[in-house]
Amino acid sequence: MNRSFNHHPMLLDWAAILMFTLGALYGFWHRENSILVVLGVMFVLLTMVALDKALHTIYVLTDDGKLTIRRGRFKKSKTILLADIKEVKTLPLAFRLGSYVLIELKDGKVESIQPETSEAFIAAIRKRL
Repeated sequence: MNRSFNHHPMLLDWAAILMFTLGALYGFWHRENSILVVLGVMFVLLTMVALDKALHTIYVLTDDGKLTIRRGRFKKSKTILLADIKEVKTLPLAFRLGSYVLIELKDGKVESIQPETSEAFIAAIRKRL
């Protein structure tokens, strides 16, 4: 049975969305300047990508021993074999504004994710290892 975990949007996700939205509004407010209008359009696109990542990121543990990370609809999914995982741990964000899960692979690569329930996510991975 596949088990999925939702992404927990952090303060930094919402801050980026707010900044991109303000940049878009500024660009469209000064519509007599074509460069600012183009900048506003670029900020609208960045806002859409940031919102998509914040709202549609999901982590799926499959029955065949894989962790699939889907970071929104616009980005390609990433698959990690559970057998390749060396260590999974929770670490604090800067200024203790929250925490994230660090997945260390046997080849030295790392992946950081932010599931809503870090403890349940780590327990589910350790159970399948």
